[in-house]
Amino acid sequence: MTRVTMDTSSFSSFTPREPQTDRPPREPAPPTPFISFIKPQGQLWNYNRHKTHEDQPGNIPKAFLDAMSVREKVYVEEQGVALENEFDSDDHRSCHWVIYASVLTTILPAILDPRTGRLVRPRVTRTTSLPIGTLRLVPFPHSAHPRNGGIYLNGLLTNVGDPVRPRSSETVQALQPQEIQGGNRRNSLYIRDFPTTFHNGQEPYVKLGRLAVLKEYRNKGIAGQLVRAAVTWMQTNYTIFNPSPSVLGFDRLGMDVTGQLPKWRGLFCIHAQEEAVKVWERYGFKVDEKMGKWWEEGIPHVGMWLRVPVGKGGHTVA
Repeated sequence: MTRVTMDTSSFSSFTPREPQTDRPPREPAPPTPFISFIKPQGQLWNYNRHKTHEDQPGNIPKAFLDAMSVREKVYVEEQGVALENEFDSDDHRSCHWVIYASVLTTILPAILDPRTGRLVRPRVTRTTSLPIGTLRLVPFPHSAHPRNGGIYLNGLLTNVGDPVRPRSSETVQALQPQEIQGGNRRNSLYIRDFPTTFHNGQEPYVKLGRLAVLKEYRNKGIAGQLVRAAVTWMQTNYTIFNPSPSVLGFDRLGMDVTGQLPKWRGLFCIHAQEEAVKVWERYGFKVDEKMGKWWEEGIPHVGMWLRVPVGKGGHTVA
């Protein structure tokens, strides 16, 4: 979204002023963040994970491409994650948030008459919406909790090799992975897992992830705005991912499943990069000691959890 405007606030119809050819230009307006919400997108099935966001099919929603532009900057360029591993199958079924900054830049400076100081041409500016941060929320069910000490590349547990290098999918296939995370995720609503400090191994939970903020906008509360938006949305839409008996066909079979279907009761999980633990702790998440530590794309991760009231809210993210 780009808007070009002419700044006429400096036009003068009064007596001439002294020449001001060396007057410094007016500073651009400070960024004004706003957040865009993206519901799960069926169009993402033809997203090409081997190409950047700039080279995708025309039917991919622009807001999602904006999210990927931030993720590519942070995870691919800064942290060295392979481009092909940044987009995954959870992106299709996830909710995404993208935060933008409205940035005002000067295209052409104002011109003053050197003799009179009158404004000959006003400054021409452009306001551009720049994507600066993103976050996604993955609904349940999920794959098994990662193994303590496991090494995961592109969602596959390799259990061998240096956790930092290499990172290509070809290498992962050559390593003959022993386990594919999420292999049974689509086949059952009742995923049983090993119990951890904050999870009993069966309760449905939603997972936050892919939190990314451009380097020049960090430490300005952007991440907190994204986390707050996702937590608040989930609190007020707490039944949205709960399976319906009619959708599952149980009602046609005459089955009474009252109280048996999984329901979300306010539990959030994240697979946090170890160096980002303190950031997530500011938002109320706690490290799960029983989950241990594992490597995803060569980066050490730990599990963290947060439980919030459902319904009208009541939880505040710092």
